[in-house]
Amino acid sequence: MKGPHTTVYKYDVEVTHNVAYAIKLDKANNSNMWQDAMVKEVKALKDMDCFEFCEHSNEPGRDYQKTTLHMVFNAKQDERHKGQLVAGGHLIALLDHDVYSSTVKGISVCLIHILAHSAGLEVLCGDIGNAYDNAYTTEKVYAKAGAELSSELHGKIVILCKALYGLDTSCACFHDHLSDTLRFMDFTPTRFDQNV
Repeated sequence: MKGPHTTVYKYDVEVTHNVAYAIKLDKANNSNMWQDAMVKEVKALKDMDCFEFCEHSNEPGRDYQKTTLHMVFNAKQDERHKGQLVAGGHLIALLDHDVYSSTVKGISVCLIHILAHSAGLEVLCGDIGNAYDNAYTTEKVYAKAGAELSSELHGKIVILCKALYGLDTSCACFHDHLSDTLRFMDFTPTRFDQNV
C-alpha cells in the first residue's frame, strides 16, 4: 500500500504529490516543469471563468459550503508535466443536488460504427479539453486559496462557479451542458439511447 509520500515514477519522471514537493523537485532538477504545469492549469481555469475571487477573507453566506482545492500531478508519455486543480467534493453535503449522469451504451457505439461503415462515412473522434470546467456548477461552494492558485491569491476566498473536477455534481452538470449544446446545434437524441 502506498503511503502519502511514496515515490512514484511515470515514464521515468518522478511524479510529485503536492505543491511543496513539486517546487522541491523543480529545484532538484533545475527546471520549472511542475510549477509551469500548475500555472498553465490555473490560467486555463481563470480564462474559463471557473472562479470568483473575493477581495476580503470573509467566508460567503451560510448557503455556501466550504471545500478544499488541491493539485493532482501527472506525467505524460510525451514528457509533459500536468497539474490538475480538483475540489474536495467529499466535504460537501449533497441534499438537493442530482449527481446521476448516464453514459452512452456500448452497443450503441458498435451500431453507430456499423451504420457509418455501411454508409461509407468516416468516423472521427475528439476530446473536450477541461471538459467538466465548461459547465457551471449547481453547488454553492467556496474554498480558501492555497499555494495551488498562486502566491498573490493565497488566503483569499474563492467561489467555485464551474463544475470543477472533484465536485460530486460535476459529471451531471457537464452531461447537461453538453446535451444542451448539442441540441442547440440541432442534434437530437435517439429514442433508444438518449446519449446518441
